[in-house]
Amino acid sequence: MKRLAIVAIIAAALFAFSLWWFSPSEVVKRRTYKLLDILTFDAGGGRGARQMGVYSLNAILAPEVKLTAKSIAEANGTFERPEMESAYSWLGEQAKQTYFNLEKITSLKIKGDEAIVRFTLEALVELPTYRPADGRFQVEFRWQKLEDGWRLNEAEWDKLED
Repeated sequence: MKRLAIVAIIAAALFAFSLWWFSPSEVVKRRTYKLLDILTFDAGGGRGARQMGVYSLNAILAPEVKLTAKSIAEANGTFERPEMESAYSWLGEQAKQTYFNLEKITSLKIKGDEAIVRFTLEALVELPTYRPADGRFQVEFRWQKLEDGWRLNEAEWDKLED
């Protein structure tokens, strides 16, 4: 009888964990962190390892992604996934280092097949001649649930004044 109770408790705990783990809010949070991790390049990282991130990026981006960055003019527009992958490859080749640290999620709203994550971010993009991103930003990611999962379809960045 005790064994049956233990098995029932373990089964209930696993069921509750799986409900939480696969909930849309947790999936979107994990994908947000994963994207920032893909975009982070260590200063001493090899180019081959950086280029492998294209495959991970492909699984996260929607077919078209709209970017809005008030402080980085060249990053604005709507881009197809291959353009985003090409830009990522270029960044991997050119950047001395990049750093994206999510400080705090300020809101996460899910309505049907759309999710909006707002967060503060500490970011650094160090290119050979300048730093297009350096400091804290207020960021909004818009995710869309497609047939193969949640994909980023819009990102908006606004630099926070210190």
